[in-house]
Amino acid sequence: MSVKVNIHSSHRQYTGNTKTVEVMGRTVGECLDDLISRFPGMKKVLYHQNGKLNTLIEIYLNLESTYPEELEKPVNDGDEIQITLMLAGG
Repeated sequence: MSVKVNIHSSHRQYTGNTKTVEVMGRTVGECLDDLISRFPGMKKVLYHQNGKLNTLIEIYLNLESTYPEELEKPVNDGDEIQITLMLAGG
């Protein structure tokens, strides 16, 4: 399935300043794996060393949150994934 991934502006340094990347996969996790295969630097911002999704990363599929089963969510041809960064602080 062809899916578009919209890259958060703070992560575009890892994609050569590309805003949107076309990926393949049947789930959000497979799509992120395809993204990382092309842009390996994305792995360190998307995942912790233990292989779990970084807690500061929020994944949306067609503008709807994929929490809590982010990586297992199925995708369809033409879907869009948004990678956002949760901000914290006071």
